[in-house]
Amino acid sequence: MTQAHDVEESAGGAEDAPPVFIRGVAHALPPGERLLWQGVPEPGLLARHVFHRWFIVGYFAIVTGYWFVRTIGTVEMDAFLPMLLIRLGLAVLVVGTVEFLARVIARTTVYAITSKRIVLKIGMVLPMSINLPFKRIADAAVGRFRDGSGQIALSLVPGNRLAYIALWPHCKVFSINQPKPVLRALRNADEVAAILRDAVVADADTDTDGERIEVPGAPSRSATVTPQLQPS
Repeated sequence: MTQAHDVEESAGGAEDAPPVFIRGVAHALPPGERLLWQGVPEPGLLARHVFHRWFIVGYFAIVTGYWFVRTIGTVEMDAFLPMLLIRLGLAVLVVGTVEFLARVIARTTVYAITSKRIVLKIGMVLPMSINLPFKRIADAAVGRFRDGSGQIALSLVPGNRLAYIALWPHCKVFSINQPKPVLRALRNADEVAAILRDAVVADADTDTDGERIEVPGAPSRSATVTPQLQPS
């Protein structure tokens, strides 16, 4: 599965220019807004870093191994094998559920950066598009993992709030009272952060009414309006 697509398309450069759409979003970009990047989270990275697949595998391995050592030789083989198969089957079911959820989330998610905003097209059951104009974002932080992948966490300016249940799992786990949207499972998080930084700087240069967002290489920006949740 392709994780990201770097694009730069304009929705309003000329009268006969074709409309530009973010993948999975029904409405075209408004005139003058450019699509700079869009991508999807990688399912393997979601399973590893969001659902902690290897922790789950390790847990079942330790528990099953401990049970095996304590039980082998103490019960008849006819009773031992079914109990072992039940434990192995439970482990396979849980790990399989994790893999399934990761793939469904990746398939139903699109992240996009335009010249004016960040868009999260998310929702396994109820698809929706969350639009975050740059003026509604206080700062952005890049988190990196040992495997070279990463994520970008967004903090909203005070007075702006999104529903945790609507964002999950595209939010920081323990930021329940003030949910922080997260672009998760990005193989090239630093490249995406650079695109975001450049977009914020360019937008701030053309908009003298606000301050800038705090992203690497760019100062902060503030606003007092609420992010919008729109069905896609």
